[in-house]
Amino acid sequence: MMISNPKSGDRFHVLVAAGMVTVILFPADLTATDGKSPDIELAPMIRKLLDDPATSETERRRLALFHGQWTEIDDPTPAEQARIAHDAFRLMDARLVESSGPTGWQASAALRRGDAHQAVELIKSDQTAQGALLRATALDMLGRRREATSVLIPWRHRLHEETIDDPAELTAATQAMVMLADFEGRPAQDYHFAMNLYAKAHDELDRLYWPAYLAEAELLIAKDNAAEAVKAALAALRLNPTCGPAWYLLGKISLDRFDFERAIACEKQLRRINRSHLLADMLESEMLLTQRDPQSALSVIRRAQETYPRHRRLVALQAAAQTLNYDEAGVAAALARAEELAPGHAGVYHVMGQFLSMGRQYLASERHLRVAIERDPNWAQPRIDLGLMLLQSGKEKAAGKELQLAVDLDPFHTRAVNSLKLVDHLLEYEQFETDHFIIKFREGIDRVLAQDIAGQIETIYDQVTQTYGHRPRRKTLIEIMPDDQWFGVRITGMPWIWTIGASTGDVIALTPPRHGKHQRGPFDWLDVIQHEFVHTVTLDQTDNRVPHWFTEACAVATQETRRDFEACQLLAAAMQSDALFDLDQINWGFIRPKSPAERPLAYAQADWMIEFITHRKGHRAVIEMLEVYREGGTDADALFQATGLSVELFMSQFKSWAREQILEWGLGAQPEDPRIEVALLEAETGNDQSLGTLIQEYPSHPKLLKAAATGAISSGDGDKARQAVLRYAVTCPVDPWSSKALTSLAISQGTTEAAIGPLQRLDRAELHMAQWAHQLAKLHRAAGRLEAAEGAVGRALRREPYSAELRELAATIQLQRRRPQSALYHLDALAILEPDRAHHWVRLAALHRKMKHHDKSVQAAERALLIDPNAPVEQFLEPTTTE
Repeated sequence: MMISNPKSGDRFHVLVAAGMVTVILFPADLTATDGKSPDIELAPMIRKLLDDPATSETERRRLALFHGQWTEIDDPTPAEQARIAHDAFRLMDARLVESSGPTGWQASAALRRGDAHQAVELIKSDQTAQGALLRATALDMLGRRREATSVLIPWRHRLHEETIDDPAELTAATQAMVMLADFEGRPAQDYHFAMNLYAKAHDELDRLYWPAYLAEAELLIAKDNAAEAVKAALAALRLNPTCGPAWYLLGKISLDRFDFERAIACEKQLRRINRSHLLADMLESEMLLTQRDPQSALSVIRRAQETYPRHRRLVALQAAAQTLNYDEAGVAAALARAEELAPGHAGVYHVMGQFLSMGRQYLASERHLRVAIERDPNWAQPRIDLGLMLLQSGKEKAAGKELQLAVDLDPFHTRAVNSLKLVDHLLEYEQFETDHFIIKFREGIDRVLAQDIAGQIETIYDQVTQTYGHRPRRKTLIEIMPDDQWFGVRITGMPWIWTIGASTGDVIALTPPRHGKHQRGPFDWLDVIQHEFVHTVTLDQTDNRVPHWFTEACAVATQETRRDFEACQLLAAAMQSDALFDLDQINWGFIRPKSPAERPLAYAQADWMIEFITHRKGHRAVIEMLEVYREGGTDADALFQATGLSVELFMSQFKSWAREQILEWGLGAQPEDPRIEVALLEAETGNDQSLGTLIQEYPSHPKLLKAAATGAISSGDGDKARQAVLRYAVTCPVDPWSSKALTSLAISQGTTEAAIGPLQRLDRAELHMAQWAHQLAKLHRAAGRLEAAEGAVGRALRREPYSAELRELAATIQLQRRRPQSALYHLDALAILEPDRAHHWVRLAALHRKMKHHDKSVQAAERALLIDPNAPVEQFLEPTTTE
């Protein structure tokens, strides 16, 4: 923000620390300007003015100073040097510390250092809006909110009653009005008025006045409007590429979406301005805390505190780092220091609560956020964060209460508004309850999936809790979101996120496995829930201290659907190109991948590493690692406890074992013989003459064997083709192509029984499609193997529970097995899925009559008649003997 003193002609600006930015997502269409290559070019109009011979030397120096082009000022005056030092955050510069320097810049620098008492003294006689804003900020930092409020009130009155035509004064007065509204617990008051005033400052009064854009960006991000905040911050940077607060704001937005690459780029820009830039140290420490590396964060914080021992944000970050480091004495010392600097201030508790929530330390987070709310009940942000945290931990009624209070305070906060709508939505849901789960769903066709889950979920519970030797302390809540947009709001507070299931601890959110608008398509819901429930167990087992890679490894390792061909290829390629993650980097492959391949690689490699651990040391090693994590141990501690290996030795031995695995998969490096590529190209055109010769020379070359098998299939010789496919299958057992080819050969030759084995292999590897299980069910039923048919159709329904065709087949098989109750289950599901089809109700009426459920038979018959007056249900409406 900008503060100006018209009496002296001096201008100075001050960064107001108003709490952390809310966790949000960048819009998808951001350009690279604010991202990977964040260099900002100075606006052409400013460059033109600077280079114009008609521009006076005085004006040129003023422009260069104001727009951050300091190198263009020859022999700067002491006042100019003070301004440059201030803007570059060289806050200990003698001209900003000694009494002989310009008072305005001294006061602003003192405030930036955390020397609030000094700032108040230096600016006490300034009667401008800019002076009032700086003084109120300093008073609030000292815990003197009432005095700060009295300083701001006159400026709100002036904005409503007078016209301010100086852009610096107008911007500062508007910021004063916004701050006052926050203090009074009315942050939405005058929001649109404030935005219009900022626009007036930079669009009408002075198109080059970048502090108005910065102030606008700060207000927008406070309302959770990342897209517009980024635009405003970029506008400020184009007018002043050395504006540290704008780079910091962009870095925070990047960090809040776990985009560490962009956050690092912004940090680098700050360090280009000043290697020891305070905002760079803050951004770096916040990034390390987000990455759950409190030790490294503490080293950055302490380094900054050597220069700025009274900076309140640094003390708050120190408290958060000590909390995540489980250092109770360190936390107590940081809190005592915060109380000394700002008695009764809420900021430190808010920061601690935020980072604890991010680390899924929900109880501790709630405790600190409630302290922040108690200390500053008019501050909306802690209450918003508390509501969001309670929602993530499954306490929906409590979350709704806090979010409603937050939205009452600030109805323009996007994420709070979205999340409150979600809570209201969830509280209307129906639910089923089992011994260890609560399944919530919106009434309608999702009841079918909820019934399936309720009937099978306890099997998952038994399997997972036995595997990991731990039972969660609370029931797990499973919420079926109606579509991907609601799922996105449930997980992030915003309606865009691309996944199918997520665990936040005691809550598992799920998109429905079906086709349609805003749907993700079919998937194996049982495998997905089992995966997510492993997170619930391991998080509870370790008090939420398990590293991301390890809980994902445990979850993938427990899935029924094992590593597929794509994952094998990905791992093999990464190994051969030396692109596997180091242990200290793999966590961010999940959260912030740098390429589309990194997230699946992180999942596959984590699973691979845990497979190596159990291969060498047995499953008990996994339990031992979880125990170490629970005590706050690192990856290095856990690996040494479980395997006796250092991280370096573990990775070395893992890679040696992994190379052997790749060879077993048939994906190892092959000889570079130019004849091979020629032969493969010729085989594609039907000329396979050279294949045989090369196969004799390279008998285990997978590409050659696959080409030979493909050619044999095309020849029409079934036996020859089968042998060729089997030979390839032995060489490359992870490629499902062999099973697909064998299935096709068996069916085309009329030997359908030979298709059973290949179909089973395809089914075991399938997460999304129901087609293989569906085929198996039909083959088994045709052969009279009804129990096997029942199992196969059950697996098909796990991928497509909304399929009427599969429900029909399942009901038919159950009737053939003389299990009317089980058949009734699927007929009921059909009636839910297709309630307007009369024949479903006719069959229900018939089956209920057969089972002597007279009242239900009549009800179904009457429903059929409502749909189709000619439905053949007369016999089911006739009186019958009492059941």
